[in-house]
Formats: sequence, C-alpha cells, structure tokens
Amino acid sequence: MEARPARNDTYIVSSSWFYSYISASVAFFGFSFYLIGRRESGFTRSFIYQRSAIGRYLAAHFLSYTAVSVLYAVLFYLTTKPLYGEYLISELLYLTACFYTSFMFFCCIGLVVAALPIKFNTASTLFSLLSYLMLLSGYSGTLQPYSMSHSAFALNPLQLSSKLFNHEAPLLTSFCIALAALLTGLYLTGRHLRTQPVWSRY
Repeated sequence: MEARPARNDTYIVSSSWFYSYISASVAFFGFSFYLIGRRESGFTRSFIYQRSAIGRYLAAHFLSYTAVSVLYAVLFYLTTKPLYGEYLISELLYLTACFYTSFMFFCCIGLVVAALPIKFNTASTLFSLLSYLMLLSGYSGTLQPYSMSHSAFALNPLQLSSKLFNHEAPLLTSFCIALAALLTGLYLTGRHLRTQPVWSRY
C-alpha cells in the first residue's frame, strides 16, 4: 500500500515541468497571442466596439481556451501516465487543478504582454523569447542549483508553477490568487482594449 504514493510522486515530479510548460504555451500562444491577433485584424473595431460586446468576447475567448487547456492536461496525463503505473482519478483531478491554476497564472502574464502596443509578429517573437528564457533559466538552474543563477531560477515562472504540482505551494491559495489576478486583468483589458487594425483606416 505504501508503494503507490511513491509511484505517483515520481510521476508528478517527473512531469511537473512538462505540465507547466504546456500551460504556459496554451496561455501565451493561444489565449494571449490570438487576443492580439483579433485586435490587429480589425475584428474588435468592427464587431465588438460596445462595452457589453467586449465583455462577452473576452469571456468567450477565455472559456474556449479554458476548455483547450483542460483537454491538453487530460490528454497528456492519459498519454504519459501508463509509463508510471495505473490511472488514478484522484491524481488526474489534482493535476488538472494544478494545471488550470498554472494556466490562469500564465494568462495574467499574457494579458500584460497583450496590453503592450505591439503587432502580431512582434508578439510571436516576444512570447517565443519569453518561453525560451524560462526554459534556459530552468535548465541552468538544474545544472547549477547553488550558483548565482539560483535566484533567477527561483523566480522563473515555470519553476514557480512546478511548485504547485510538487506540493511546495498551497493549491487552494494559489488558485484564489491566480483567479483574482486574472479577473482583474480581464476587467482592465476590457476597459482598455486596444484596436489597431492594419487593413482599415476608418
């Protein structure tokens, strides 16, 4: 009876960085990236210029990527878990909750980037660079855990996210903080949504 928790812990420790990176990718290259794309295409100026319409658009946009993120988490679990033992519903629910909290956390970062007056191509480069720097920082931190880079490694969003999965951060508190920050970010985005279509001058 004692072997099962150790096995589950091994899987969680081994996969936490992958879950964190997937959640960051969905938040950056899905939710935030296409939020910038829609404003550049003129969609926001043409169809959602009213305050109520902007609210519905942001809610629908976020809920759609919520479904995508949860689907990715479940598919990743179903694909990788057999290498570490049998499926466990409790483990899947726990990992999905951690994944979704991580997703909301990265959406907050993505909303900050989306608030910048940048174009679609620039946003793509910026999100790619951000992802690369997080991975590089994480890799360097694991190679030299006691070097000067350790402080930067500790502040790495991927590292902070992986703490959720490894029971190093309280899940419920983190979820509440991420949800409050995300709702605030969505509200501010709705209030100050930029429109800069490249095809229209009216």
